[in-house]
Amino acid sequence: MDMQKYKIRGIVFEIILNSDKYKISDLFDEPQPYNLYINYHITKCPKDDTTNEKIIINDNDGASVKIENGNFLINANVSELVQKNYNHQFSLFGNKGIIQKYILYILETKYNSIIFHGCSLKNEQDEIIIGLGGSGSGKSVLINLALQKGWKLISTEQTIINNDMHIYKGNIFDNVSPLSEELIRKNLPRAIILSEKRLIEPIGQKIFIDMSSYQMKNDKIKMNLNKLTIINVDFKGMNENIMNIEDKDYLLRLLQISATEKISFPAIIENSFIDFPYIGNAKIKNDIINKLIKSNAKKIILSNGFTGFNLFFER
Repeated sequence: MDMQKYKIRGIVFEIILNSDKYKISDLFDEPQPYNLYINYHITKCPKDDTTNEKIIINDNDGASVKIENGNFLINANVSELVQKNYNHQFSLFGNKGIIQKYILYILETKYNSIIFHGCSLKNEQDEIIIGLGGSGSGKSVLINLALQKGWKLISTEQTIINNDMHIYKGNIFDNVSPLSEELIRKNLPRAIILSEKRLIEPIGQKIFIDMSSYQMKNDKIKMNLNKLTIINVDFKGMNENIMNIEDKDYLLRLLQISATEKISFPAIIENSFIDFPYIGNAKIKNDIINKLIKSNAKKIILSNGFTGFNLFFER
């Protein structure tokens, strides 16, 4: 048996692995680079830290996930959970994997938080940007331009907000096109380009950037909604670079896979299909969405890459 504790959003997750072949470190090391590109601000904790949630992994020929005695229990062949093909995004610690979906469930149902697929930044005037958008929409362009203008990074890929309108420090790695490598070296000299960490996705090759030196110090901050701008990043080369939007549907569409919906795990375990057996609390999601929509936060669409983003920062 191997055990380690990790803290995510102030919650201590104790991971226990029952295996004759693997240790916890093996699960984090493979497959690369998705485990490097963890979607949360995760830190290793001393083993005497108080445990909030417990995840037990049994290395066996089973194929199931369930809650048992208040613990999250995974039965699976670990060698298949750390597979290296493209489906590794569905693996144990992948960005669509079992652990991530469990954390989504816990954050939403127990800790009154939801997660947006988007970056977030703040400046010295306590203004905050949340940039929402799918892959290739321009979030990395928004991050890079904001950092050049002195903003601090909160999170690159997933933005966690709770029902009290706190925003939490998130992941520090960004994945960008190799064409951006020279621009980053020139404009963000403190960023570390992890050239050996490369990823092939359907939309093309990506390289990973460590932006930890640009991240804010606080683990969380209370948002002043009067100083919040929610940006729908929509890189389509449109003439109108800034458009106001009030429709809450675009926020709902850009939530991470929510615990309020049935979640399944295609391709996690070879020839198996595992259903995630949880239905979350839709009220939490709707409460936070409605607070953002009804607030005085600016809600806009930005497009046209650097042109549109410069227009926003220079207003």
